Amino acid sequence: MMSLLSSHLEDCSTPQYFCFSVRCEVCGEYWYSSSIPFSKAEQAIQHQEKKELYDAIYQREKERAKLAAGQEARERFSQCPVCRRLVCDACFLICDEMDLCRECAGRMQEPGEPVAP
Repeated sequence: MMSLLSSHLEDCSTPQYFCFSVRCEVCGEYWYSSSIPFSKAEQAIQHQEKKELYDAIYQREKERAKLAAGQEARERFSQCPVCRRLVCDACFLICDEMDLCRECAGRMQEPGEPVAP
């Protein structure tokens, strides 16, 4: 699941903050991770002669932020076992036989309740 989430994470970061998003493949809504500030944002602006150093630190912190975003998204998204799409909790239903995305459940006439309203 983490590799699936990682492949769906879109980078929304700025030079000052790290942020990632995931789009639900059923409803199309975007979810955004918590913003994490770049620890050296001010120094990077003030010390252009150290650009390579701050770029390396930025990339290292960005990778950590991406992992944290993946963990955060894991709490809000599920993979439908039938269509294999990544869907948000509002589009993922807890059903009697098997938990499914809203579209697959509807197609199979499988009643269920969303994980989150």
